[in-house]
Amino acid sequence: MEGSTAQGEALGTAPATAAAEYSFRQRFRVSAPAAFRWCIDYVPYDWSSSGGRGSRKVVWLSKRTVVLDDEFPASNDRRIRKVKLVQIYPEKKHWVSTHIVGPNHYSQFRYTILPDGAKASVLLFEGRDLRWSGEALSPTANRQLSARLRHEDSAEWKKLAVEMERDLADR
Repeated sequence: MEGSTAQGEALGTAPATAAAEYSFRQRFRVSAPAAFRWCIDYVPYDWSSSGGRGSRKVVWLSKRTVVLDDEFPASNDRRIRKVKLVQIYPEKKHWVSTHIVGPNHYSQFRYTILPDGAKASVLLFEGRDLRWSGEALSPTANRQLSARLRHEDSAEWKKLAVEMERDLADR
């Protein structure tokens, strides 16, 4: 681009070694408004309620902007910290999560809840996961990473769909 600094030089960083782009859909057996409210109801115990072993700090900067500071165990007795800036667009039932601290900083994930009749909805997920360590991935390896991340994230959302439907059935 004209007038831009190539390869991330302005940010003081080398180019990403991988940029995995992927998307998927997940159906929920709850209405779009209920699904959206459930998805953006960020609380510190989110990790434990979904069976995870991490911790979360939630800082609301405004009604539509939240910072999520997550920490969870990794291999070799290490811990990984990811800080995400989440912008919420309630009129469109849409939110964007941008990683600002952590191993995948500058990665961005977009979520949109669409109605699927009066009592069901669909999540449209779009992700761009940036990696910064290791050798640059070949196009084939980058496609494989995209496929693996799509599989992992869609499997997690299948679990969340069950949890959401259970939570909202009690109401």
